[in-house]
Amino acid sequence: MRARRAVMAGERETILRQWEMLRRIPRYPVKTTTAELHASLVKAGYQVTKRTVERDLERLTVPFPLLADERSKPFGWSWRADAPGLTIPGLTLSQALTFQLVEQHLRPLLPPAVLAELQPAFALAAARLAEAGPTRRSWVDKVRVVSPTQTLRVPPIAPEVQRTLYEALLTDHQVQIRYLKPGEKSPITYEAVHPLGLVQRGAVLYLVCTFFGYTDPFLLVLHRMKTVTALEVPVVRPPDFDLDAYIASGRMGFGEGKTIRLELWLDADAARHLTETPLSEDQRLTPTCDGRVQVNATVPETEQLRWWILGFGEKAEVVKPIRLRKAMAGTARNLALRYGAEPRQINAAGNGAHGSIEEAWRP
Repeated sequence: MRARRAVMAGERETILRQWEMLRRIPRYPVKTTTAELHASLVKAGYQVTKRTVERDLERLTVPFPLLADERSKPFGWSWRADAPGLTIPGLTLSQALTFQLVEQHLRPLLPPAVLAELQPAFALAAARLAEAGPTRRSWVDKVRVVSPTQTLRVPPIAPEVQRTLYEALLTDHQVQIRYLKPGEKSPITYEAVHPLGLVQRGAVLYLVCTFFGYTDPFLLVLHRMKTVTALEVPVVRPPDFDLDAYIASGRMGFGEGKTIRLELWLDADAARHLTETPLSEDQRLTPTCDGRVQVNATVPETEQLRWWILGFGEKAEVVKPIRLRKAMAGTARNLALRYGAEPRQINAAGNGAHGSIEEAWRP
C-alpha cells in the first residue's frame, strides 16, 4: 500500500511539473530554451534535472502541438502559433464578452505578438458565446464605442512596421525609422529613435519618442512610417518622463504643455453638457445677465481647444486670455471673408492655385 501511494505521489508530482513547464513555454515565434525551463522549474520548487526536462519535452511533443527549433543553438521550444490555449477552467459568459470587446476595440493597440497569443482566447470566447444562445450572444451586437467628433477612416499601417515597433516598445530597444513627412515625396531616416509610448488619438496611432539627443518627446505617426528596423541598443528614457503626465499636459492636443485660465461665454444650450462633463476639476459655471453661461476653467492651451471652441460657432465667445480671444477673432474674420465670396472654381483635374494637393501641403 505504501509503495502504491509513493508511486501515485510521484505520478502526481510529474503531472504538476509537466503542466507547469507547459505553462512556461511561449507561443511561436518566441521561444525558450531547455536551460531556461529547467531554471524556472527549480526556482518554482521542483526537484528536477535538466535531462528530465529534456525527456519531458520529447514526450510532450506527441500529445501537444510543441515546436522544437534546432536551427541554431541554443535550441528553443515554443507552442505552435495556432495552438489552442492551455487552460482548464472554461470561460464564464462575462469573460467571453470581455474578450470579444477587447478584440473589437483594442486590436489596433495590441502588439502583434500579444495579439497572436490572445487568438486562442478570442476563439474560446466566440465559442462560449455561440453556446450561450441567441439572446446572450446578441449582447455583443448591442455595445459600440463611438467618437464624439467627425468619424475618420483608420489609415493603414504596414504590418511589419507595427510588429517591429511594438516589439521594440516591449523590449525597450531603439529603432531606425524611415518616415514620410506630409507633403514630401521621399522618406527621411531617423537613425536612432527611442520609443517611449504609444497613444491612439481618434483614428491615428502616435509614437511618443525622442531622437537626435533631445530629451523633449516628439510625436511620429505610425501610418507614415515606411520601414522600422530594430537596433540592439537599449532605450534611454528621460528620467522624469511619464506618459500619463505627457498626455495630461496637452501635448497630444498639439500644444506646448502650457495651461491657461480660460473664460468662455456660451449659449445656455451649448453649455449644458459641461454640467456633466466638465472641462477641468476647477471649472465654474456662472449665469450671465444676457442669458448665457460664463465658463471658467484651467485647461491646456492646445490646437484641440481651439477646434473645440470653433465647433460651437457663434454660440461661443472667448473672453480671456486676450491672446486667445484675438486669435479666435482673426479666425472669425477670415471665415467671414471666405464665406462672403463665391467659391473659387477648381478644374476637373483637381488642381487649384497650387497645382496639386501635395504642393499645397508643402511649406
